[in-house]
Amino acid sequence: MNNEVIIDRFLESRSLNVIAAVMLLIVAIVYAFSGCEPAGNGNSGSFFPSCNLWISSTTLSLLLNVACIIAAGYLLKHLNRLHGFIRADATIALSSFFMLQIATPVVTGYFSEATLMLIVVITSAHMLFATYHQRAATRSIFMVFAMLGFYAMFQFMALYLLAVFFIGFVQMRVMNLKGVIATLLGLLTPYWICYGFGIISFADFHLPDITTAWNIADVSWRLVATCALSALATLLLLASNAMRIIGYNAKRRACNGFFTVLTITTIIMMAIDSANVTAYMPTFNLCFAVQVGHAFTINNNDKRYIPMLALYAACLGLCVYNIIW
Repeated sequence: MNNEVIIDRFLESRSLNVIAAVMLLIVAIVYAFSGCEPAGNGNSGSFFPSCNLWISSTTLSLLLNVACIIAAGYLLKHLNRLHGFIRADATIALSSFFMLQIATPVVTGYFSEATLMLIVVITSAHMLFATYHQRAATRSIFMVFAMLGFYAMFQFMALYLLAVFFIGFVQMRVMNLKGVIATLLGLLTPYWICYGFGIISFADFHLPDITTAWNIADVSWRLVATCALSALATLLLLASNAMRIIGYNAKRRACNGFFTVLTITTIIMMAIDSANVTAYMPTFNLCFAVQVGHAFTINNNDKRYIPMLALYAACLGLCVYNIIW
């Protein structure tokens, strides 16, 4: 067995998943206790405090955040196991997701809206993919939009996900008049329940200051540059992978179509809401990892490990740079 085969097998192994998860924990601990500023954009919820304000304990926030990130990664792997949108085990995508998170330590050390959005997205994707060509999909449609409606009470920035998942259900071939009604009821139900129990009052409803979206005075330009380069690399991979994905069966194309829409809209939101770019980074990293998984599977040649090792080296370099400087 030559060295190239050994490296390929290591990149596709569970051992690398575990190593990357341990590295993620170490980076999160270093970042959280190094005095670096936590991620979060203040309080941008319509009724409730933003999730970056939920936990005052640094240790508890750190542990919850890392646990949620690792859980989201394995949910991605399980999602692929169920629906096979990547034509191989998503082990390489899981490792890549952890490494991409390591490259942006600002979203690893503290629990924030960034991680909660990631959990909402991957959980909703499980319900979405399970509805493919199912007649009785209205319950899942209702549940997904009820979850998104409830999350919007904490974070306005999640509203763009409404369009993403509506298009997703169209791609799953289940959106019809009943689906539209389920969508509307799902969005209204959390507000109706909370208002009925006196948990919220519409007199307390407030909009975020949208002028802060372009307030980039305090934005780290190296973070912006990192996001811009990552977005460019993701779009290039997306375009390259599309030529092969188009030959997949209808369900796989629909699932990958959802990730395409999610990727593009998340990049657009990162550009529009640049002052809060960190909130979108875990979801974007998830999309990036999916495209990396496709590229590694599609380009099945002896040298495919080279770009993977280059990506991981770049992630580690960015991690050190972002923590030290």
